[in-house]
This record gives sequence, C-alpha cells and structure tokens, in this order.
Amino acid sequence: MELYDIHTHQIFLEDNDDPYHSCILDVYPLEFEVAKESYQRHCFSCGIHPWYAEDSENQLAYLAEIASDPRIVAIGETGLDKLKGPSYDVQIPVFKKHIELSENLGKPVIVHCVKAWDELIRVRKETNPSQPWIIHGYRGKPELTKRLVKEGFMFSFGDDINVDSMQFIPQESMFCETDEDEMDIRDVYLQAAQALDMEIKVFAEIVTKNVRRVFPSLEHPLPYDPKAENEKDDE
Repeated sequence: MELYDIHTHQIFLEDNDDPYHSCILDVYPLEFEVAKESYQRHCFSCGIHPWYAEDSENQLAYLAEIASDPRIVAIGETGLDKLKGPSYDVQIPVFKKHIELSENLGKPVIVHCVKAWDELIRVRKETNPSQPWIIHGYRGKPELTKRLVKEGFMFSFGDDINVDSMQFIPQESMFCETDEDEMDIRDVYLQAAQALDMEIKVFAEIVTKNVRRVFPSLEHPLPYDPKAENEKDDE
C-alpha cells in the first residue's frame, strides 16, 4: 500500500527520509526556494497562516510570483482563526487572496480553521470556488461535519480525530497528515482505518485514489507492507 502525508511541517533530510510515504511539506513563501532545493522528492503547499496575516503584503506578493511552480501543489495553509491572530478584517482579505490564487492556478487550498466555521462557510459561499478545499487536522463533531460535507469541504485527519464524525465523511473526501504531531503517518492511517472499522490496506487505497485525483503530480512512494515491516522488527 502507498502512504501519503498531505500536510506536514516536519521536514526530513533527504539522506534519512522515509521512502515509504510521500509528503506535501508546508512552507512559507520566503522558505520555498531553499526548501525545493533541499527536498527533491516531496512537493509543497505554500501560503500565509492566518496567525501571521497582518503586514503580509510582501509575502503575498512573493507567493503570487512562485505559486505557479509545479512543485507547489496546494495553496496554504491559509484560513481563519478566532482564537489567535489579527481580526477577521485582516484575516479574511488575506484568505481571499489565497482563494483567488488557487482558482487562477487550479490548485487546492489547505484550510486552517479554528472556531470560525460560520465565517469559513460564508467566505466559501461568497467566493464559490471550483478547486478543492481541504480542512487540515480535522476533528469536528458530527453536526459540524455534516454541515461541512454539505458545503463541499474535504478533510485531512491527524493524530486527534473525532471517531463519531468519521462515518459522515464521504470516502472520496478523506486524507491523512502529521502536521506538527509526533504520531507517525502509519499510525494516523491505522487510527483512521480503525475508526471506520476498515482494514488499513482498504483505507490506504481510498486515500491513494483521492491523492492521485487531487494531487496528481505528487510522487508515488515505495509500497509499504505492515506485515513485512513487523517481521523485520521481530528478527
């Protein structure tokens, strides 16, 4: 099976990188040129986090210059945060700049949202995007999940999932990630598969199909076999 981490801040050195999964590494615009030379196999998402939306004009301008690079496969993470960062008067215009870039380039948006769901849905309705919006690190409750599914969002799961919500998410809208967490991507997959009462290989096939559809240029990793890995550990 193939493993994909569609949102991570955990940068690995090329000489000790794990060949059994492919990543989308999240970087800020001014980090991208160095990062793409350092990590040849993985791709990138690039954007301005809502915490740092204030005084971001230079970063936004540079993002507009580099976002067409084929190594950048997603715009973000970007979005809205009620608990931290500047006011929505600052966050929303910056978020909309990312959405415009996403639509112009045909690249998905990696969404950060903390307790700003009404505002997020309102922005989505205002902008009426054609590109996928993937809410990263999703752990919302069932009622919120059903609402977001109805609005057309996709979801990426990390180490802290809401098991009760998983059944309401369409399989074609599921991804996995490590973000800044310590949990290995294999364990993220296993946890999500168990929440769905599904074999991990079956779940991995679902995620692989989604990744290949939404991120077609992401390099395929070497196939990972949990049984073979366990046998190796026992030797």
